[in-house]
Amino acid sequence: MLEIFMFANPIGELCLTTEVNIMRGLKQHQQRAQINLVPMTNMRIVTDYLQRNHLDDHDLALRNQVMTITYQSMLDFKAASFQGNKKARAFMMSLQEHLCDAGLSHYSDQLVEQIADEVQLDQDTFWDDRKGQLVQDLCHADRQLANDLGVLKTPSTVFVDYRHNPDGDGILINGSVSQVLIDQLLEDKLPQQQSDFDSQRPVLKIISSRTLSHLI
Repeated sequence: MLEIFMFANPIGELCLTTEVNIMRGLKQHQQRAQINLVPMTNMRIVTDYLQRNHLDDHDLALRNQVMTITYQSMLDFKAASFQGNKKARAFMMSLQEHLCDAGLSHYSDQLVEQIADEVQLDQDTFWDDRKGQLVQDLCHADRQLANDLGVLKTPSTVFVDYRHNPDGDGILINGSVSQVLIDQLLEDKLPQQQSDFDSQRPVLKIISSRTLSHLI
């Protein structure tokens, strides 16, 4: 059994690719997993988004627009999650697809309503939850979890592996997860020592089960 925490920019194309690779890998390997999608935003994530999309990262108005939309998208996801994690994941991945195809300016309440209908959310409940304080508190808790786990960027993924250790061994991948990398992880072909991680894959980090037990 695996538990997976996918830290993602809710409007990021590279994050969507990582999410798809992980979901596809789990299906192909018939591996059971508890999946937790954790949307994030901060100034570094905004800068990464602008640079990856070849936008002016010195444009203050554009920065504010991206920050506002990513934060609103986080609230959207959290409100959707009250109606089930699977629906929330489907909601966020659909939102990412729409914005990757049509551009940031396509984000609107009408688009959110369209996607909420697409994934079969109760609309009245969704909009009430989206305006509540609880979704903001949960977003703050997610930021704290990311800080505590050493998540530096999006996409980042924490795999907690209970297959060999009942207390769980954690692996943090700060960066995208390719199809090859998810295959290696699911097939138990990754190094077991931090020194091997550092020399071969600088984006990988082992998280001790003791650390995880205090955070997750």
